[in-house]
Amino acid sequence: METVIGVGIPIIVMLVMFIFGLYSRRNIGWVMLCLIWGSISYGLFILLNPKLLEMGLSKEAINIAFTPLIQQGLISLGVFFVIYREKFDNLVDGAVYGIVSGLGYAAYENIEKLFPLLAQQNIELIVVQAISLSLVYATASGIIGIAISQFYFRHRANRATLLLSGLGGGIGYIAFYNALVFYKVGGEFLSAAFGIGGIAIIGLYITGLLRKILIQVGVEKKRADSLLEIVIPIGVELGTEENFGRLLENMLLEAKAFCHADAGSLYLLKNGQLEFAVVRNDTLDISMGGTSGKEISFAPLSLYDEHTGEANHSNIATYAALTGKIVNIVDAYKTEKFDFSGTKEFDERTGYLSISFLTIPLKSSEGKVLGVLQFINSYNAKKEVFIPFDSNLQQLMESFSSLASAALKGYIQEQNLRKEIQELRIEIDAVKKQREVAEITDTTYFKELQRKAKGLKKDQEE
Repeated sequence: METVIGVGIPIIVMLVMFIFGLYSRRNIGWVMLCLIWGSISYGLFILLNPKLLEMGLSKEAINIAFTPLIQQGLISLGVFFVIYREKFDNLVDGAVYGIVSGLGYAAYENIEKLFPLLAQQNIELIVVQAISLSLVYATASGIIGIAISQFYFRHRANRATLLLSGLGGGIGYIAFYNALVFYKVGGEFLSAAFGIGGIAIIGLYITGLLRKILIQVGVEKKRADSLLEIVIPIGVELGTEENFGRLLENMLLEAKAFCHADAGSLYLLKNGQLEFAVVRNDTLDISMGGTSGKEISFAPLSLYDEHTGEANHSNIATYAALTGKIVNIVDAYKTEKFDFSGTKEFDERTGYLSISFLTIPLKSSEGKVLGVLQFINSYNAKKEVFIPFDSNLQQLMESFSSLASAALKGYIQEQNLRKEIQELRIEIDAVKKQREVAEITDTTYFKELQRKAKGLKKDQEE
């Protein structure tokens, strides 16, 4: 009887979740794996429990403090493995995997705790306790599942805080429930109500998160529409503009405005070096290259060390060119991944403060890097401060970079053509001069002068 009720309640909860579409045949394999792992976690806890008693800990400390910590620690390992392997980006899936792991754990614990109640023949009490325990473990593990999915896929600076707060919430929830049971507060029905209330809290929490996601989706849609307003005119210019240098400058300015960047640079890759093509800085009122008429005073960046031949991965721009990867730096003064000594020297000399960097390699359709776009200091107009470039903006700029690469390819072809024409002109001039000399030396007058000169030279020798 205790087995039927203890295992049956978690199975019923899982069926209800399936009926409401919280999981489907698509991921039922992962769901079953989480269920099995939850059961294994209970077995591991049973093996560890005697060790806690041997440490001389009180039953109160074991039940309220150590038990929730070990339980949820074991369950979180399985949930993290599933999330890592499936590579999904869905908060609801994270909650489901956590809930099912908790149900697997509860199924075995139900059997152990309900067995003593069989002697009382109190079926009502057995069912209430089974429901209570199942929902409590499902709630705590669901909170942890959400936290792990946020940690793994929400690439924010505070994602470690999200994970720790989720783990703390799940462990704290179990600890509070165990305290109610240990001190016999409110009877059995209060415990059941506690479990039902917990599931309701998870539902509200997920609803709130989904609402935030929908708001963010709306923001990103507006941003994508704004990018489209930039891309379409530039696409038209790409087919009509004869001066690709001017087109590249326009692209840098439009992209800089779209990113709300205070400064931006466009590099061209030539002969193993990144040469500055266009440089703009609003705060310092710097405008070099392009149509500004001012020559760029910055030295090119070498992709390889001139002495050792090693790749220059210490500079953020050359790293992007060498690897073809976008680099997003939150704070140049706090990172140790790249060498920003030149940037810091520039800041000291000018009074500027270069904080956030977004560096985008411009690649051809064949994957060859042609140049690099770099933006500095995303500006928040409302707060009037420089902020990091967010990851969603980074994804949009990946799409923009393909258009910039097409323009850059056209610019390079134009420059090569100009060079070839210039070389051809020099070649033509040389041939023309040779022909003119041949025509002069072939005349009777020139030959007569040449004969007289030879005669004079012979007389002088005699």
